[in-house]
Amino acid sequence: MDLPLRFPDRMEEARKRAAEFQRLSPDERWRAIADVIESGLELIRSSPHREAIKRVTAEREREWKNIQKELFRRHGG
Repeated sequence: MDLPLRFPDRMEEARKRAAEFQRLSPDERWRAIADVIESGLELIRSSPHREAIKRVTAEREREWKNIQKELFRRHGG
């Protein structure tokens, strides 16, 4: 075993993954994004903390709706 262990450079890995994503067709990009979203939703559904996650998500949604209402009130629309 070679010591010390060396971990990949995070920036280089990010660049490689970004380049891979950019080579995808638009349809493949949407599928990749949808897969990430679905994976996240599945993690939430199976999480022992799902009720807390739902509460926080609902609160953020209420905040966003209030922000939108305020923007429409100020700027018309």
